[in-house]
Formats: sequence, structure tokens, C-alpha cells
Amino acid sequence: MLNKYIAVGVIWSTALLSFSPSVNASYYGPRNTNYYDRNTGYYERSGYYDPRGGDYYDGYSSGHRYKRTAYNENRQMKRRSTASKSVYKDTSLDKSPLPSKVSGGNIIKVDLGKLAWGAYDDQGNLVKWGPASGGKSYCPDIRRGCRTVTGTYTVYSKKGPECKSSRFPVGKGGAPMPYCMHFKGGYAMHGGQVPGYNASHGCIRMLVGDAKWLNQNFVRVGSTRVSIKY
Repeated sequence: MLNKYIAVGVIWSTALLSFSPSVNASYYGPRNTNYYDRNTGYYERSGYYDPRGGDYYDGYSSGHRYKRTAYNENRQMKRRSTASKSVYKDTSLDKSPLPSKVSGGNIIKVDLGKLAWGAYDDQGNLVKWGPASGGKSYCPDIRRGCRTVTGTYTVYSKKGPECKSSRFPVGKGGAPMPYCMHFKGGYAMHGGQVPGYNASHGCIRMLVGDAKWLNQNFVRVGSTRVSIKY
């Protein structure tokens, strides 16, 4: 009987030691929930907030950080995404979150706070609008912020459905940018996924059908302006 208890004790001791952290390990948050090993940079859980440093870790094992402001902004945008999708199912002119008329014409207004774009004719009247997604606060693959530039620019080139990125994915390029319309350097409006929050590397995404309409029926290279704000 004594040998039996000794054997059980050895098994339990071995099990406990196998789950014990190294002396170099630190715990952020509840014990055994968010585990970080100083030597390897390995995170047991992804997407947790470190109250000590005021940063938000987004990667499963990458260790990339959001600053507190970026973390809060991303949370707010994601909370707003469900409402945005439900509101933007109806893109009739009377449902637009943008003004129905502006001064000046042949302009595309992009409000990335409202996640919407609107096209205004030569008289400044809103003729079409739809959902949009701009640059997010932090892009792990380039390790820096990637918000869309703000201000007013003029479209200097456009391409058809064959348009692709020369930069992304990083080191490869080739990401589809159908019906791209470039307005500043590598920044462009183009068709793509519109998830209900800002999610791009800086380009303005819109529904492919909307990008096609703008590209073929509205944008005049060298004269059509794009005005962007968050």
C-alpha cells in the first residue's frame, strides 16, 4: 500500500513540474491565461492587453504591439462594424451618411470615420455612395502604422480589373486591386473586401461593383478629386 501512495505522489509531482513556468517567464493577466516567455517571445494567448506597458499584443507568437490609442480605436471600429453593415445594406441616396450636396464638383468624398464614400457630380450633387474601408492603425507585416493619407488629391491614373499591388503581400506583390484609381503615390481606391472597419494597408477599399462604376463612369484622370478624412 505504501508503495502505491509513493507511486501516485511521483506521478503528481512530475505532472506539476511539466506545467510549471521557467524562472524567466512573466504572466500578464490571470495566471495561466496570458503567458509570455522572455527568452522565446512566445505568447500562449493572442490579442491580449498588457496593463503594465499600456500596449496591446496582437500576434499569436509575433510580439507586435499596438499602442493604447490604436488598440482602443480598433475596438471601437469593430464594435461599430455590425451597425455599419446593417446600415449600409441600403445605399439609396436618402440613406447616405454623407451630405447630399457639396461645394465644387466631380469629387469623391471619403469619410473613414463613417466608413463611406460618396461621388458628387459637376454641380456638387451626390449621385452615388457606398461602404468603404481605409488604412488601419497598425500593420504587423510592415511593423508600423498604415492609416490612409488625409486631404484632397487628384486621381492621376486608373486601371481595369487586372490591377494588382506591386508591394503587397510584402516581398511578393500581386494582391488584387481591381479597378484601381491612384491619387497619391501608391495610395488608391479599388475593389476589395469591405469588412465594416478600417482594415487595409492604406488604400481605400470599396465593393468591386462600386469601384468599377467609379472607374468607368465617373473618374476623369487628371481632374477628378478625392477628399479623405477619418
